[in-house]
Amino acid sequence: MDVEPVIVVNQGYVSKADAPKVSATDRINTTGILHFTIGVRDHIAAAKFYSDLLSCRLIRTNERYAFMECGGTYFVLAKIPHHVNPNHPDEDAHHHAFLVEKDEFDRAMEIIKARGIRLVKYSDENHRSFPGRHAYFHDADGNCIEICYLYKDGEGR
Repeated sequence: MDVEPVIVVNQGYVSKADAPKVSATDRINTTGILHFTIGVRDHIAAAKFYSDLLSCRLIRTNERYAFMECGGTYFVLAKIPHHVNPNHPDEDAHHHAFLVEKDEFDRAMEIIKARGIRLVKYSDENHRSFPGRHAYFHDADGNCIEICYLYKDGEGR
């Protein structure tokens, strides 16, 4: 795989002559999230893990980043030479959640087990913000990954 160099340069920003008038209490009206970034030691190896296990699509790579797509949402794997695991081995606090369909959840659990990936936590109750089935495990860099099936209205376990 050819690895292209990173060529983006910080240009600085200069206000336009007709810049909108704002105050320090104004809010920025965002419309969504383009991507999130996960720090890893080896972005090429991590891209293979996320592609092979979670069916994410590798869009392209350069010498520092692997750009990934999952169900119309994007994330970036960033090569961080001084990467520090964001979680202790049994922690799940800092995690990235990937959605699966109801029938895929149990299949995913069996795949995780078949690959010898250690489950950090499983739960299907008491999730007030995101009710559903949740499973957490770590990638090779200590990043906690969650697979989740969100219950539909009125659905329980």
